[in-house]
Amino acid sequence: MSLNGKVAIVTGGARRIGRGIVLTLAKQGAQVAFTYVSESSEAHAKALVREVESLGSSAHAIKADAASLSSPKTVIECTLSAFNVDKLDILFNNAGLESAGTRIEEVTASERLSLTRPGGRIVNLSSISARGGFATKGTYSASKAAVEALTRCWATELGHKYKVTVNAVNPGPVDTDMYRAAGETHFARMEEQNKKTPAAPRAGTENDVVEIIGFLCEERSRWITRDIIEGL
Repeated sequence: MSLNGKVAIVTGGARRIGRGIVLTLAKQGAQVAFTYVSESSEAHAKALVREVESLGSSAHAIKADAASLSSPKTVIECTLSAFNVDKLDILFNNAGLESAGTRIEEVTASERLSLTRPGGRIVNLSSISARGGFATKGTYSASKAAVEALTRCWATELGHKYKVTVNAVNPGPVDTDMYRAAGETHFARMEEQNKKTPAAPRAGTENDVVEIIGFLCEERSRWITRDIIEGL
């Protein structure tokens, strides 16, 4: 398996795309720690740990709020302790909300504290909102545009010094429970948007997205960095 011996952290890993990437990395041999924040996600987190263990790998669920400046240090310490290691290899930044009330300074500081060790992989989750210009999505869109800018900056800063690659994935519409729960009006509007998806006239699936992220975490992706991988 391509990620044997690797240790990964996935933020927001209990559900949807986060859950999918936890399973993908585990299937490739990595030990995976993941975070969740809400009480409603706790049962999902425990079930995911059991599912990973059934695959013959290891997972560790950590309740942590990405908006808290103390969380990155706590998450890293818990991960190192859980797997009895002294280094990290992979970070997938997935945690996010449409409206979080978090200052950009806090987000930036938190992300920087979460950097992986030399030779590692950082993958950030972006959104079509970064450049879509959608009404009522100003703050969320600005945060995702910042994620893409930080991805490019970190790739330049970390590549030569640490041999760390940094990429972002902008998956476009993805058919998840949250996507469907947005309501019929949203669903009808997105059906029109989905017809413009270049790869196929449909919303993406979680598997479509997590397999790309899994590849970006492998050694063979070593020459891919500073990229925004787009599904739309």
